[in-house]
Amino acid sequence: MKTRIHIALIVLLSLILTPLGVYATRQYFIDSELEEREILLRKELLKADAIVDDAAAVAAYTKLTPALPEIQLRIVQRQWRMALELMRYMQRAGKNAELRNETGAFGGPLKTLLDRMLERCSTLLADGATLRPEILWQTYNAAGSAKVLSAFMMLETEQNLDKVQGVMREALTDYKAAIEAVDKAGLPPAQKNIPRWNFELLNGEGSVQKYEASTTDTEKNQALKENLETLIPEIGGYAPGEPIDTRVKK
Repeated sequence: MKTRIHIALIVLLSLILTPLGVYATRQYFIDSELEEREILLRKELLKADAIVDDAAAVAAYTKLTPALPEIQLRIVQRQWRMALELMRYMQRAGKNAELRNETGAFGGPLKTLLDRMLERCSTLLADGATLRPEILWQTYNAAGSAKVLSAFMMLETEQNLDKVQGVMREALTDYKAAIEAVDKAGLPPAQKNIPRWNFELLNGEGSVQKYEASTTDTEKNQALKENLETLIPEIGGYAPGEPIDTRVKK
């Protein structure tokens, strides 16, 4: 009788433990595969980070899967660098009498690049609740910077002050959101001040109000364009430092 009971217990334990063993083995292989993929992704990401040419880097980033938010942010930041380079080409062409008619060759690609940048930022921010604060604030900051440059482009081409006013207000909203996000990220003060600098540069001394009160004559449009040009953040969408004579709430 005892032997039968022991055999029954052994059979019962086998029936219970066998599926658990199969599940554990399967889960082990799944976890190992995921770990290998993550290691490979990190290696490929480091290779893409090391690429100097921004367009080539963007091409490399877009091939990486899964398209993690930090990869999407890298693409946006590289696109911003490319946008600044196009803007500088366009400015140099505009100052050269022989090349002045060629500025449109840079304006079209620049607008396309900014539209793609803003679209990618919008896609990222659609899932903003799931983004880490350090990713979230940089995305908002990049979106605001792209809108500032878009406003400059509008004055360069369309000269539509109503659109400029709306885009600048959107940029201010993005910078405000970046400030809120960066404060939650627990970063050093130097990084926390970046969106604040951008916000103050754009909003300081009544820059937005100047657009509201301006007329559409050519001279004032040119003055506004030059004024906005000085507000465009540097590489990466980050202002180089705290504005002179500007107090920022730390």
